[in-house]
Amino acid sequence: MRRASAGAVAFALALCAPFTTSALHAQVERAANPELRAELQAAVDTHQLPGATVLIARGGKLLANVTVGWNDIERRKPLAEDSIFRLFSMSKPITSVAVMMLAERGKLRLDDPVEKYLPELANLRVYVSGDLDHMVTEPVRRPMTIANLLTHSSGITYHFTGNTPVHQYYRKYGVMRDTPVGRLPTDGPPARSLDELVARIGKAPLLHQPGTEFAYSYSTTVLGAVIERASGTKLDRFLADNIFRPLGMTDTGFFISDAQLPRFTTLYSAAKDALVPIEQPATSDYRDHSRLLDGGGAIAGTARDYLRFAEMLANGGTLEGHRILKQSSVDAMMTPRVRMAGLGSQTMWFGYGFSIGDAASAAAGMQPDGTASWSGSGNTYFFIDRRKHLAAVLMTHVLNGQRSPTSLARGILNREAARLAGN
Repeated sequence: MRRASAGAVAFALALCAPFTTSALHAQVERAANPELRAELQAAVDTHQLPGATVLIARGGKLLANVTVGWNDIERRKPLAEDSIFRLFSMSKPITSVAVMMLAERGKLRLDDPVEKYLPELANLRVYVSGDLDHMVTEPVRRPMTIANLLTHSSGITYHFTGNTPVHQYYRKYGVMRDTPVGRLPTDGPPARSLDELVARIGKAPLLHQPGTEFAYSYSTTVLGAVIERASGTKLDRFLADNIFRPLGMTDTGFFISDAQLPRFTTLYSAAKDALVPIEQPATSDYRDHSRLLDGGGAIAGTARDYLRFAEMLANGGTLEGHRILKQSSVDAMMTPRVRMAGLGSQTMWFGYGFSIGDAASAAAGMQPDGTASWSGSGNTYFFIDRRKHLAAVLMTHVLNGQRSPTSLARGILNREAARLAGN
């Protein structure tokens, strides 16, 4: 797929206008970079994306506001600026922020053993050798901590990230939530509640000793259970009361209401030269109020809402007078802590909920030095540079099968935001 040019970015900068993200002005849409629009439209025309929304803001000014393509291809329903997308793993930074809020309030400590809040995760064992039916395990050498969950160094994994005996165990015994990401017909029945999933994780072998390496995982999902136990509040209510409402994220949450349904996107999967619908809005589990509250991958929202969240982080924890986190907490989240070996570039670092760019990742073309970003399996992607007060969001709604779930989003947005950060 072609990339937008540096000239296109300069054009967007020249046409930027003051704004507040509570009201994205139509004139910015008309003035937005035409080459960026052309790149997105080309991705739609070649069946790489069903549709996409891009928002880029810097220091309280909207630099780009572009929406192209379809909410539903078959019904020829256009994508709108206020369409609602599945965030998938872009839920993780939100839940990680909630954990940092509880740490600030003295409700938990990041070096606390997880079993202090979730006794189901006491007496964990770690895979050593053998096949699924003849596994050799050993006890954990030290307890899993909240910080291990934040950095995905807990030893927990995902059912779809490999084919080791541990991954096979997850599939056989349903150590997963009901999601279209990575599910196979032969998998065991998924967990129906957060508590049930935590209990299943407690019985499963860990992939590695806690604190020793990065493995992308249900760690953030487990953090959702920690939030519930430490706060005494259900996860959906805690996020709504402490993050979504204060930031004006009016269309973000675990459930899609009747009023929101017309704006909820159809989910597609990328097949050869085509996009195949795999989940319709009306029958989505986002309509089920008994669904598992997965803070690692089950939140939905608009591009506008997520931009507000990203801007809060880019501003050091505050937005329009609402302080969500202390500057020191944001600093802690964006400190490089664990190498992301096995996921993306081998040079990438992970902090508390985000990938962190450094000189090596910049040289590899993955992420600029000093920035933070993350993505979702539906090709959603966001990027912030605190030094430039820059926030950029791309939303779309397609799973990419065996391809990298961030390849399209990063190709369109990451380099554009990097260029903006350099101006």
